[in-house]
Amino acid sequence: MKQILAFGDSLTWGSDPHSGGRHPHNDRWPVALGAGLANAVVFAEGLRGRTTVHARNSACVEMRGDAVLPMLLHSHAPLDLAVIMLGTNDIYEGHSSKLIRDGLERLVEIIRHHPWRLPEPAVPHVLLVSPPPMSLCGDPDVTPEKLAQSEALAAVIEPLADRLGCGFFDAAGVARASGADGYHLEAADSRALGEALRAPVAGLLAL
Repeated sequence: MKQILAFGDSLTWGSDPHSGGRHPHNDRWPVALGAGLANAVVFAEGLRGRTTVHARNSACVEMRGDAVLPMLLHSHAPLDLAVIMLGTNDIYEGHSSKLIRDGLERLVEIIRHHPWRLPEPAVPHVLLVSPPPMSLCGDPDVTPEKLAQSEALAAVIEPLADRLGCGFFDAAGVARASGADGYHLEAADSRALGEALRAPVAGLLAL
């Protein structure tokens, strides 16, 4: 049985853009991904507000992805694949795309150099997913500048994935944030993202 870690933010958690609550279980993209994969299990680790490596000092919990990733790797080991989809909250906090790229690189380093302490440790594959772009809405914090940055993020992440030898997937090809709140996915788009990820995940794991 192949083991997959889905590491992300509220998009991975399954935030509903209308209610502020959570999508039903089957509408969350990690669940939709796992439903179409034979002999694989997906561990969903989505946290509302999570960034790549940048602190959010007013947050109620630790939001830095690099701070918690080692613990999650140890918790879910052994892993065959880590799917990382982060960057939207970094944009929201005003961080440049260059810093988002560097943050993602740090996460890949953490995965590849983790002390697994297993009888037969194996370094998992990594799939970097560029998040769905934002949408303009009634929230004044979703500015045209942030929208443009989110739309251009794939052009920054794809070369990083190539350089590091990671898989890459651009979520903009199948989903975009809802105009209801500018950040989160409608249930149908969340499911569509999980379904679209089945092929690249199966390719990386030879399923």
